[in-house]
Amino acid sequence: MPCHDEHRPDGARRPVDLVFQSIAGTQAANASFGVTLGLLDEAYDAARGLGRGTAGQNALYFETGQGSALSANAHHGVDQQTVEARAYAVARRYDPLLVNTVVGFIGPEYLYDGRQILRAALEDHFCGKLLGLPMGLDICYTNHADADDDDIATMLTMLGVAGASFVICTPGGDDIMLNYQSASYHDALYLREVLGLRPAPEFEDWLSRIGLLDDAGAIRDVTGTAHPLTAIGRELAA
Repeated sequence: MPCHDEHRPDGARRPVDLVFQSIAGTQAANASFGVTLGLLDEAYDAARGLGRGTAGQNALYFETGQGSALSANAHHGVDQQTVEARAYAVARRYDPLLVNTVVGFIGPEYLYDGRQILRAALEDHFCGKLLGLPMGLDICYTNHADADDDDIATMLTMLGVAGASFVICTPGGDDIMLNYQSASYHDALYLREVLGLRPAPEFEDWLSRIGLLDDAGAIRDVTGTAHPLTAIGRELAA
C-alpha cells in the first residue's frame, strides 16, 4: 500500500502503481485475510492520490476464487458461487485494473476435478463480466486434484472463446511457489494464434521494440546466436 516510508528521512511516499489484495464475498472471510472495506478504501485513496496513472486511475488488482470463504468457515451456509459473486461486488467498488479468479487454487476439497474447475471458471467469468469487471483467470489445479494439463488446455480454450480479459501464465505452467499447475507462456501464444487475437497495445509495442515480433505481428523464430531477449537487459540498463 502506498504510505509514508518510515525508513526515509523525508517520509516520502513509495511510488506504487498497483495495489494487490485478495478479497472474498463475506466480511468474515475478508477479516481472515486481515482486510476490511475501510482498509481497502485507504489503499484506494492512497494509490490514486499518487497520480501516477497515464491512461487511467485504475490502481487496484484483486484476486478471488471459489472456496476461500468456505475454507475459512466464513460462508454462512451460502454456496461457493454466490459468495464468489459477492466478492466481485466488493471489487467493483474500487474500479480495479484487474480482477483475477485463481479458479482451482485451493484444491479438490472445494472443486474436486477438472470438470468442476471448468464449471467454476465459466461461472466466475460470467459473473465478473456481468458486473462490468476486467475479469481474467489463473486457470490452475493443485497437484492432488483429479485434473491434468488436458483440463488446462480445455479451460484455456473455452475461456478464450468466452472473452476472458486475460489469463495468468507461469514458466512451464508450473507454479513452484504455490505448488499448483497453471497455463504457461506458450499457451497464451497458442490462444492468440487460434483466436486471431493480438497482445495488449502497450505489450505489443514493447515486443516490437525488443525484436520479438515479425512483420506479421507473430512471435519471431529465434535463429543464430543472438537472442532478442538480450535487448531487455540493454533497455533496462539505459
